Amino acid sequence: MTHFLEPEEVDHPLTTKEGWTAFTTEATTPPDILAPAALQRLTEAERTAYGQALEDYHAQLVIVSTPTIRHVTATGRKRILLNRHQHSARRGLIVSGPAGTGKTTAIAQLGKNYEQLGRRRGEIMPDSLPVVYVTVPPAATPKMLAIEFARFIGLPLPSRFSQVEVTNKVCDLLCTLGCRLVLIDFTDRR
Repeated sequence: MTHFLEPEEVDHPLTTKEGWTAFTTEATTPPDILAPAALQRLTEAERTAYGQALEDYHAQLVIVSTPTIRHVTATGRKRILLNRHQHSARRGLIVSGPAGTGKTTAIAQLGKNYEQLGRRRGEIMPDSLPVVYVTVPPAATPKMLAIEFARFIGLPLPSRFSQVEVTNKVCDLLCTLGCRLVLIDFTDRR
């Protein structure tokens, strides 16, 4: 029996460290293209699995480098360089625009590119967490934001913690993990 695609153990969202790690390390490998005669010899289940493997491969194809993505990644890289030796008053980047223009895709690509390049250059330690990506509604409170960071890194928190306690725990752990880039996606979840 031919195996075309192993099922994923768990599909973690991008807003968790497991999901982010999967996103930054995923390798898109095309399935073998079967000759018509070989395709005919497959059982119905194998043919279905083969078709699914082809669909999964096409669903993972490279993100098109649109003007928005190029602008956000170039501007983001400049901000990262400018902040390299800053201890306070760091420069940030706000990406705004109408819905459907690629803002979320652009900031996710900025984080992915930053992490991959840093790992290839040996600037990022293997067990570190250089990028954090969270989504919150536009009206998020500071405590909601801190809790989303805790959720991303898998930090269990008692519900009685104050916003200051949550923030301190999150900041301590992010520093320990070597976090260098924080991506906050304000999304309207209607």
